[in-house]
Amino acid sequence: MKSTILTIFLLVAAVFVLPFLMSPFLVYMITEVLIMGIFAMSLGLIMGFGGLHSLGHSAFFGLGAYTVVVLSQMVSSIYVLLLVAILIACAFAFVTGLIAIRSKGIFFLMLTFAFTQMLYLIFSQSGYWGGADGLGTSIKPNLGFVELTSPLSLFYLIGGFFILSYLLLRLFVNSPLGTGLQGVMENENRMIALGYNVRNYKVIAYIVAGGFAGLAGGLYAFKTQFASPDLFGVHMAATVIIMVYIGGMGTLFGPVLGAGIYIFLQNYVSTMTDRWSLIMGLIFIALVLFNRGGALHLIQLLIGKVSSYKLNVAKSKGVSLNELAKNKGTE
Repeated sequence: MKSTILTIFLLVAAVFVLPFLMSPFLVYMITEVLIMGIFAMSLGLIMGFGGLHSLGHSAFFGLGAYTVVVLSQMVSSIYVLLLVAILIACAFAFVTGLIAIRSKGIFFLMLTFAFTQMLYLIFSQSGYWGGADGLGTSIKPNLGFVELTSPLSLFYLIGGFFILSYLLLRLFVNSPLGTGLQGVMENENRMIALGYNVRNYKVIAYIVAGGFAGLAGGLYAFKTQFASPDLFGVHMAATVIIMVYIGGMGTLFGPVLGAGIYIFLQNYVSTMTDRWSLIMGLIFIALVLFNRGGALHLIQLLIGKVSSYKLNVAKSKGVSLNELAKNKGTE
């Protein structure tokens, strides 16, 4: 509990301070990282804690974005728009989850992919939803007492939703439901033998993940003022999986780190070469082959090695780590 409070405090401080240390362009990029971070965390929930590798998570993201864009023509309240976006994403996750959870492995992967491609065809061929060109809106986040019009205010709004999403997902993972879900991933047969209904655990996690992905899609619509069928496409589905793999599964912050790495690399590498996607692919392959735990695991490994080195140096000199640090400070 103390670590959770400390993490939330650090996140709040970071969100508050960062805009004063960065250019407007970097604030814009971090805003996108926060949105995609929520999206990646939601997928990381079912992949890293439930063992459910989905290729159709973009369906919930796209539904959230389209819900905000379409309903914004009739409703201006951000609370209503995001709530409906979450509910629609959860409803779609419930229906598709009941079907997909019956399968495992590659069959589950292909079923989820089929669902998102079904939505892609529906939205790209329907004139009501804007067809292949997508649908735009001019809605600004309306909190009831103020309308947020500046990029900085949007950053703080999305930063607040990011922190709230992290907190809620952290509570879910640490709850008995989250613990049971991890037990299902580690040894499903044993959980069944103990009398647990493993299907319910998977479906609930799938719905929760879908809801947070829908929230991310709704926030994305507020940022871009646009929604298109590409949000349901293979590229978006693969992108969020890559983010999770780059950052590392089994943690909540790993997928967020992966989202940040992916977006920054994409923006900076694309300015240097037109073949940026090839470079991104090579980086992804290298991470998967040589560091299966992802970037977060690599950072933890480096910190562990540095700490171990300092401890060995302290032992060789017959002093404690604190004394070693004081001696270095006086040199």
